[in-house]
Amino acid sequence: MSAPKTPPPQHLFTPRLSLELFSRDKPEHFEIMLACINNPIAYETMGDYGIKTKEQFMALNEHTLLTYPIAFDGMLVYIIHLKDKEDEAIGAVTLAQRNRKIPPDIGWAMLPAYMGKGYATEAAKEFLRWLTEDWELPVCTWPEETNRRSVRVAEKLGFVDGGVVRSVDGHGHGDTKEGEGEGELVKTWVLPGMKKLDEAGIVDISFWGEKNDDKK
Repeated sequence: MSAPKTPPPQHLFTPRLSLELFSRDKPEHFEIMLACINNPIAYETMGDYGIKTKEQFMALNEHTLLTYPIAFDGMLVYIIHLKDKEDEAIGAVTLAQRNRKIPPDIGWAMLPAYMGKGYATEAAKEFLRWLTEDWELPVCTWPEETNRRSVRVAEKLGFVDGGVVRSVDGHGHGDTKEGEGEGELVKTWVLPGMKKLDEAGIVDISFWGEKNDDKK
């Protein structure tokens, strides 16, 4: 476990987009994140995570900070803006670590009005480029198999079959289930050349990360 070579950049850019590192000092950053995960399409494709306030959003991120192979005590969330409308946020890309036994996972979320335009792929591609080139991180992803849009983004980014993990979250991504071996098997995606995540056995994960005492 080591510290990153460089801090994350404040901005990343693509031909159509600018990505701004999340700041807890900017209320509009919380607003866009909560809007992306609390809308009818998000509920249909991802479910209701129960994250309705900035405090709940911060609690999630504090439990899913990077711990391995790089330890980073800061959020890796970028707010997506259209280049020609810098004051208009349209979505976000994220990196979170649910379990030290598997690589951190990249995610993306867009406001419904901006879905289907290639923005998620464009933003995630640049974020992934920076993560793999600058920090040399192995990265996985695990969109719901029924969420065809997100699965298509994963495919466009070059991810391949990564085996399965076991989600121990209860229905609706709420409380975790007690007892090892309980839960739902979830398909994962890894980058070419990476080992499958279940190669050494199926790992239990939670959307909410590891317990604090497990990280000591």
